[in-house]
Amino acid sequence: MPRIFHRSLLSALTLTSALAFAKPNESAKSTDAIKPHLKAKVQARLSSLPSRGAGAVVLHREPLIEPRAVTDPSDPHEQKIAKLREQLAALLRERPLSASKVGLTVMQASDGDVLFAHNAGVQFNPASNTKMLTTAAAIAMLGSDYRYHTALYGPQPSEDGVIHGDVVLRGSGDPSLGTPDLVELAHEMAARGIIRVDGSVLADTKFHGGPHEGEAHPDGVGDGALILNRNAYIVHVSPGEVGHAPSAWVEPRGGFIGVENQATTVHGKKSRLKIDTYRRGDRLIITVRGRIADNRGEFAEARRLPDGALLSAQVVKNALGDFGVEVSGDVRTAQGRSDFPVLLADHKSVPMADVCRLSNKPSNNFIAEAIYKTLGGELFGLPGNLAKGTHAVMDFLTSFGIKAERYRIVNGSGLTHENRITPIDLATLLRKLYFDPAVSPDFMSSLAVGGIDGTIRNRFLGTDAVGLVRAKTGTLNGVSALSGYVGDKEDVLVFSIFVQGFRARRTNEVRHAQVRMVEAMLHFLRTDKSSPNAGERGGPAEDPQVDDSESDGDPTLPN
Repeated sequence: MPRIFHRSLLSALTLTSALAFAKPNESAKSTDAIKPHLKAKVQARLSSLPSRGAGAVVLHREPLIEPRAVTDPSDPHEQKIAKLREQLAALLRERPLSASKVGLTVMQASDGDVLFAHNAGVQFNPASNTKMLTTAAAIAMLGSDYRYHTALYGPQPSEDGVIHGDVVLRGSGDPSLGTPDLVELAHEMAARGIIRVDGSVLADTKFHGGPHEGEAHPDGVGDGALILNRNAYIVHVSPGEVGHAPSAWVEPRGGFIGVENQATTVHGKKSRLKIDTYRRGDRLIITVRGRIADNRGEFAEARRLPDGALLSAQVVKNALGDFGVEVSGDVRTAQGRSDFPVLLADHKSVPMADVCRLSNKPSNNFIAEAIYKTLGGELFGLPGNLAKGTHAVMDFLTSFGIKAERYRIVNGSGLTHENRITPIDLATLLRKLYFDPAVSPDFMSSLAVGGIDGTIRNRFLGTDAVGLVRAKTGTLNGVSALSGYVGDKEDVLVFSIFVQGFRARRTNEVRHAQVRMVEAMLHFLRTDKSSPNAGERGGPAEDPQVDDSESDGDPTLPN
């Protein structure tokens, strides 16, 4: 189990909740466009000032871009701080950091004391650290218990279990929807005693408003409401007899995706396969060309669909057949039809807190973007898009006192060179999130744990920091970011480390230096315990030539 400490809800409430809010009139203006059913909830979060009673953690002051001066050099605590500063400054003077642009903030969680800062007020590209903004905003503004709905609708079944007409599959943009969830939907429909559908299974690509919305959107708006397995499918090719075609098939199986196999099995040559796609009406056709060696194992390649609607409907049709429900028709798009009065089966997704973990721990771009659009669509009206998501996240950051001129966010995943934020603002936000009892437990658990899971499962191995770091990585060409928390029990530091302007071959060296910085922070917290000098240890036991677990996206799919 990860050992990093997180304050209990009772303790956090005692220390006060952690929001630095905009002025009341600014908050009101920013929420004017929010949909009525969420407006009261969001306004309450953006206008309720935390207590400033005796003993409260101070979360409202303007953060210092430069660390404060040492007041008493003879004070043991000040001496510890001086030692930490020496270690971090030494790392900045060493390669590869000395040849790169670095921004760094190290902050005491308990009192917000800035222990070290370097270019803290300069804007950097946060890469996938952006996902922290997206997920924290979603948990705060939609709630950790928010769930997506995917459902089957149709005419009223007859007494003998027959549906005379089509059934339609509708979604709400659930990025966590998987094949087992649709199988569960089919099972629920069969459990109603339905034995036959005299019609087709239709895929509705559009978003439809729920009963709480002012406008119900009966005909649907926008595309992308159905996402299955992150809109992915897998092409398999297995060698056959030499001179003959190999076996080629696609998962999930079904009539929606067809395969044209033009490949050959060969002997004594390297495999060279080319996979292409084209549309034939409502069907997706996969073409497999080239050759596969008879002595190689099965080839498998994951591909992304532009829209998972028809694939989702095909999975439902197949599952209905497995449960004994005959479907006489085929799989088609709904094409704007809205005449489906009866709810036949309903699937609720895992809570938003779990969806955020799916985004942050493996750093999945696809899921982060879906959350971003969901946030925008729920707050400002369907369909969600990047512009509305940006509006929502900006409102969230403003509510935490982050000034708009100090950052630029254009998407939810960080897969862009346009996003910008300063190390001091990100660290300040992370500290406030840490003390916010409504957000902190689920946000903290969404982050990867050093040496244990997610994109930092291979970092910190062989060091004292295993299990004591919760952080988010970020990687783009020439960019590496690592931000989060390090510590145990009440001794926790918040940090944000941005590095940019280095060559790709230096990426692992940069990550190695970031790990050494976090180790120095942990040593600062453990000075009174028997622990070697982290700043002089040389980092984790890892091969600097081997890329670690950072993927910043879906490692099996092109982004």
